[in-house]
Amino acid sequence: MERRCVLNSWSKEEVRAVIRYEWARGVSGTEIHNPLVEVYGSGVMSKQMVRRWCRTFSDGRQQVEDIPRAGRTRTATTDANVGKVDDMIRANRRITIDEVAEELGISHERAQNIIHDILRYRKVSARWVPRQLTSTHQEQCMAVSLEHLVRYHEDGNDFLFRIVTGDETWVHHFTTESKAASMEWKHPSSPVRKKFKTTPSAGKVLLTVFWDAQGVLLLDFLEVGTINATRYCDTLSKLRGDSEKAAWPSHIWRSAVG
Repeated sequence: MERRCVLNSWSKEEVRAVIRYEWARGVSGTEIHNPLVEVYGSGVMSKQMVRRWCRTFSDGRQQVEDIPRAGRTRTATTDANVGKVDDMIRANRRITIDEVAEELGISHERAQNIIHDILRYRKVSARWVPRQLTSTHQEQCMAVSLEHLVRYHEDGNDFLFRIVTGDETWVHHFTTESKAASMEWKHPSSPVRKKFKTTPSAGKVLLTVFWDAQGVLLLDFLEVGTINATRYCDTLSKLRGDSEKAAWPSHIWRSAVG
């Protein structure tokens, strides 16, 4: 009889039942596999697996369904486990998912589901800050901020135009291109562009910048030497000279720098 078509839908239990039937008739694993491919397609069980099932039936197995495996229960996401995970994280913020899973005797996936999807925890890195302020520094910052706030309420926006801010940064003679800046559009057939790892140049200068609400007032580069009181006085003298050239009112200079 001529075969009509290839079966696109089938279950593994059905295929195992066919193997058991042919095995009972004395057909070898290789001979069983060829008709399976003809009927169920190339995605059916491999020849090695067919032989393994033949040996399994020869050892006395009769059922074609999967045997339930002993191990962790599938109901690991219980209220008790959720509470335990929450307590563990609160006690140790750096605990890992594997440590949680091992402690509770659940799978990595269940522990991850409890932490991320149920408890809504996210592991983040600490935020970097320039330096750690002491309580005295924090009190000074608070006092200055309150003073500025009071003066703003008294003078309005005119006070903001009298504020001069300064900062310092190292400027390298050569700055490497960042990975984000080097990104470019690429077609699937285009070759991959290589970027060699480079480091900023060893040569650098210290840049001191002063600016106000109108823009930059002074750019001062320190090629050699160290920052000390004398150096700061020279920088402020330059700032005052540039401000006077720009017809900056003297009362604003005294309020901002003095």
